[in-house]
Amino acid sequence: MDFPRGSEWRKWDLHVHTPGTKSGDAYTKSDKDLDWKQFCEVIHDSDVAGVGITDYFSLDSFFEFKKHYESFYPGFIDKAFFPNLELRLPEVLNDAGQSVNIHLLFRPDLSASDARKFLMALQTETTVGKAKKPVFCAELKSANEFESATVSRASIEHAIKQTFGERAIFQDNVLIVTSAKGDGIRPGNKSKGSKKRKNNLSDETDKMSHAFFAGPASRDYFLSTDRLESDEQVTPKPVFGGCDAHSFDTLRSGLGKQSDAEGQRQNITWIKADLTYEGLLQTLIEPAQRVVMQTNEPDFKEPYKYISRVKFSNTADFPTEIVFNRNLNSIIGSRSSGKSALLAFIAHAVDPEDTIQQQIDVSNGDRNMVGPAAGKSWVDVSDVVCSVEWGSAEVTSGKVIYIPQNSLYVISEHPDKVTQKIVPSLFRHYPNFKTDYDQALTKVRAANVDIRAGIVMWFELAAAVDGLSASIRDLGDKNAIMTERDNLQAKIDQIKKESELSDEEIASYLIIAGELDERHTRLTEIDEEVRLLSQYTVKTGDDEASVMPGSVVVSVRVEPSGDQLPDVVAAKVEYQRRRSKDALNASVEKELTEALITTLGVLTKLNSEIERITRDNAELIAKHTANAELEKLSEAHKKQVKALGEIDKKESSRTKKEKAQSDEAAKIAKSLNTRSEAFVQLKSTFTKERRVLEDLVFGVEAQVDPDTVTSLSLAFNKNEITDYVQKVGQPLDYVKAQDDPGSFLAAIRSGTQKLNKGYAVVDTVVNVLATAPEVRFTAELDEDKIGGFGRSSMTPGKQALFALTLLLNESQEPWPLLIDQPEDDLDSRSIYNTVVPYLVERKRERQIIMVSHNANLVIGADSEEVIVANRNGADRPNRDARTFEYLTGSLEHSQPKNEKSKTTLGRYGIREHACEILDGGEEAFQKRKEKYKI
Repeated sequence: MDFPRGSEWRKWDLHVHTPGTKSGDAYTKSDKDLDWKQFCEVIHDSDVAGVGITDYFSLDSFFEFKKHYESFYPGFIDKAFFPNLELRLPEVLNDAGQSVNIHLLFRPDLSASDARKFLMALQTETTVGKAKKPVFCAELKSANEFESATVSRASIEHAIKQTFGERAIFQDNVLIVTSAKGDGIRPGNKSKGSKKRKNNLSDETDKMSHAFFAGPASRDYFLSTDRLESDEQVTPKPVFGGCDAHSFDTLRSGLGKQSDAEGQRQNITWIKADLTYEGLLQTLIEPAQRVVMQTNEPDFKEPYKYISRVKFSNTADFPTEIVFNRNLNSIIGSRSSGKSALLAFIAHAVDPEDTIQQQIDVSNGDRNMVGPAAGKSWVDVSDVVCSVEWGSAEVTSGKVIYIPQNSLYVISEHPDKVTQKIVPSLFRHYPNFKTDYDQALTKVRAANVDIRAGIVMWFELAAAVDGLSASIRDLGDKNAIMTERDNLQAKIDQIKKESELSDEEIASYLIIAGELDERHTRLTEIDEEVRLLSQYTVKTGDDEASVMPGSVVVSVRVEPSGDQLPDVVAAKVEYQRRRSKDALNASVEKELTEALITTLGVLTKLNSEIERITRDNAELIAKHTANAELEKLSEAHKKQVKALGEIDKKESSRTKKEKAQSDEAAKIAKSLNTRSEAFVQLKSTFTKERRVLEDLVFGVEAQVDPDTVTSLSLAFNKNEITDYVQKVGQPLDYVKAQDDPGSFLAAIRSGTQKLNKGYAVVDTVVNVLATAPEVRFTAELDEDKIGGFGRSSMTPGKQALFALTLLLNESQEPWPLLIDQPEDDLDSRSIYNTVVPYLVERKRERQIIMVSHNANLVIGADSEEVIVANRNGADRPNRDARTFEYLTGSLEHSQPKNEKSKTTLGRYGIREHACEILDGGEEAFQKRKEKYKI
């Protein structure tokens, strides 16, 4: 295969005159002879690959040039030379009175005998003698005869038929290329009125021509199908540039260069095709995509962003090397011929982890099962070495977008996966919205953290309230205790009257007893306070104390967290957090140590006061104590007073905790409102501008998935009608629960709303109140929608196009796309109308390596390289019995059946293999011909 990479962009110049050209020869000579050496040297050293060797009414110079070039550069095959016979029509279509120039481009392998035969059959408009005998081109001799000769369109068609047969008129052996410059037909500048005849002649010449020599400004005109004077539709046709060199100066300055040689603008012509006549014919099929006039090479790709070749080693299953085109590569072959395996090996060689993950996502299998082919895991083929060589030898790593078989279907059929795929592309194209999105989700997460903490605290407080109520009940009935206290006081008052103690003594004793009782009560409280503080602190001096190591733990949480912020901001926030934590830690330790010193001081003071009061009133106390009955009653009275004090204290604490419960419910409600506002703000921010990516229009939806509600409802008894289950069997009304979280919490705890067995109360309530809307993105294409919470209204073709668009836009860089059978689950109309145009456009910006069995994709998308895969077998042998063999080349590569070939791939050319292998192969080729009326 001469061109294993298929159709590649090369410079072509199909209009180059040689030394000794029949008209306007300005080439300098060497010792009075034509300087063929210099001419061949300039041609050889140029970067132009396809050259049209041109002369007027003669093909002699072509054969003379070939003879000299092959003698100077024997065996050189990197250039192709086409015989260009320049002729003039008898019609004059420009104001300067010049005849129309028309060129015939022949196959490079034109034989001298066929050339002679053609020129013998090509009759000029010149006649000789009284009989007006016609003169044929082969009979022209003098310079004057060559310069004055003209031929008609009819004589050109006649000579082609006479030489090459009836079918030759359809460019099998010769192409008609008409000048559309000053000496040709005039594109886009039709005459009016009396010059209408010229317009009609121009149209007739147009219809006869296969292509045109013109400048870039004429390209769009000849690609138009309604360019004729009449309403007749014609095929788009390619436009070529040419240096039209008649001298060495023009040749050097104009061949393959953008220049203004000899006052004429020269444009570089790039043609994407094999360097063959068949490649040139492809320009007739895809004139807009195959021919470009510009300075730089079209479809340029950075050398580190396309794969040049892959190499296999340590295996007899694969060939040593397979090369790739920079544009669209289509791998075709029969079932199990190694198509998908080759694609998978390439992806795995570039990024093994991503390749395995992509295969897992599609198959729902595990990493030990996926591999390059059915029944072969990556572990099984771990000894096979596949290495990727990028466009530049210096590049050692890169990235690919690998889409295994059925990936497009999996993505488009699952709403959650749709959002996952939309997000990277959306955020890359709208980075400001990503900030808004992250902030909204941060608020939602923070709100849910607060909701969870509030629920936990609410239930803890509820338990504390229940505990205090139980303690109060254990102390006894408050009214009964108050009655008993009053009864005891009455008995004490009676004894006072009957005792020998004077009223003043009794009053004094009661005061003293009260003071001692008050201090003893406080002393008990102080002892408890000292016990609690001593768990964390220790006295180290008279007025000094210290905190026990590790007893004080302070935690400071900051939202947004560091991983949600730029590194430089995260570092500053972390510094502030640590500083706040250290300051808070020091403050807590100070409070604890000061509290211990203060409490110990109060303890010492109380003990001193008790000792002083007891000492100063020893006689009165002793006298009162002597009255045993009064003492007994006094103790009983004090017990009732103490019980009442305990009840009052616990009731006060219960009231505070009930208030705290209410506050927690209010905080939960506030967090729920904050969360709701975050979603409203996010949607508002999104809709402020139209969010688009290529032909996709994005939208956003936020709601709770019905499946989530169903899952939540499993925890609740739905057989009883409550405020939250309004009909038997209905799902839980979580919206009502979130609208009034306090009532919902109370209903759960009181049992008004029952839970099913096995469900934890706190976790269940957290699940209900922390359930937030899910943000899902949508995409519209031609008013069809996918994503969000509904089913897609897109056709399979549009779904595939949607998935492809997102996958290709996940990365900012146009890395190679490796896609396996994108036609699966798609109808032919979707493939032809959506996917094919998409591939045609995308291959210009990135390399595509595609496995396919669909002719509309391979042929319709004009694959630059086709890779025919074959698995060795008795009926389809490979070279050296290798398991997998691959033939690479272009669609224009055609070869009649080679009966002598011992291998399957060697029997035909790429085109024949494509027709044999692809579904609808011959039909697809025919469709391309019909499309361009060839």
